[in-house]
Amino acid sequence: MRALTIHFALVLSLAACSAHAVQITHVTVERQQFDPSNGDLWQLQFELSEPAAGHLRLYDGSDVQVRVIAFEGQPGNNKLSWDGRDQSGRALPNEAYHYVIEAETASGDRAVYDLTDITGGQELTTQTARWDSETKQISFSLPRPARINVRAGLGQLGPLLRTVVDWVPRMAGEQVEAWDGKDNSGLLDLTRHPQLEIAVQAYSLPDNVIFVGTPPQRVALSNQGAGAAKREVNQPQVKKMHYHAQQPLAERGDIAIGIALPAGTPQDKDGTWVISGIVPFMLEVAPEDKQRVLDRRFEPVFFVDGSYVFENEVGFLPTTWIMDASRYPEGEHFVTANLRGYEGNFGIATVRVRIQHGEAQ
Repeated sequence: MRALTIHFALVLSLAACSAHAVQITHVTVERQQFDPSNGDLWQLQFELSEPAAGHLRLYDGSDVQVRVIAFEGQPGNNKLSWDGRDQSGRALPNEAYHYVIEAETASGDRAVYDLTDITGGQELTTQTARWDSETKQISFSLPRPARINVRAGLGQLGPLLRTVVDWVPRMAGEQVEAWDGKDNSGLLDLTRHPQLEIAVQAYSLPDNVIFVGTPPQRVALSNQGAGAAKREVNQPQVKKMHYHAQQPLAERGDIAIGIALPAGTPQDKDGTWVISGIVPFMLEVAPEDKQRVLDRRFEPVFFVDGSYVFENEVGFLPTTWIMDASRYPEGEHFVTANLRGYEGNFGIATVRVRIQHGEAQ
């Protein structure tokens, strides 16, 4: 009974302390998206329970601080605005940012309003993407603001052939993404391919997100320099496989790969490789992505004319697939490589070859 009384006394004591601490409440924004290039300002309103000095801190998608706005807050309603520029007055890239409000009283009581780690990061289910071959547009709907990835490939165990957008931010609602219908290499026109499939992945952004400018087509970071301050993560999470929200934004995108044939392999005037007999195809990774690939598990997969031919479940570099060209009819064929990372990163490359039975000329 005595222990129970002490427990209740502790709860009442904590409640009394919190009642006297400064509070940040009724946080609202006029709009979630604004375009500084049109002279727009983003505006924030919030209430303080007592006078407090504070800061509005703004961060990019990698939690790098891009701007700090100091304020002297009064009890009741307070208003702040941001022009979309960093601390040096430079215009920031069109992207998604997020904000944190800090307030501290003269007596040292402090409050922080930060929704970054307690909202967002959930995988979202989107409706089936719709492809319009006439307008060359992909459309789908998002239930919440999110980062999205849109890829095109062939069904029935076929290859991924194009990443249309790669983890870019989008507001909630109906989305329309333009795509020329070509694969990553520009060799294949998939506009009316009967097996074309569009895959959309998305994870929600936090409730304190701000969209600056028009929707970007690629991830853009603020480039504040190596010594820039970063937001303190309040709730670290256990790392999960294929959980895109946990990957650093700069490392979340696709991997640049290519396919190389042996030196001396002849080519037509249009660059088509002319091959016969036994031919090695080597999967190459761009130097800037090689370490990222080697630090993670991955699988190299090869396809010929959209059909699966080879996979190595334990990937290593360099990876080579040996093709027996005598098993395929003479003429034009397409060899595609997919590098499938276990954390959701992909590499896509296709080359065109002309098989000529007998010695290649």
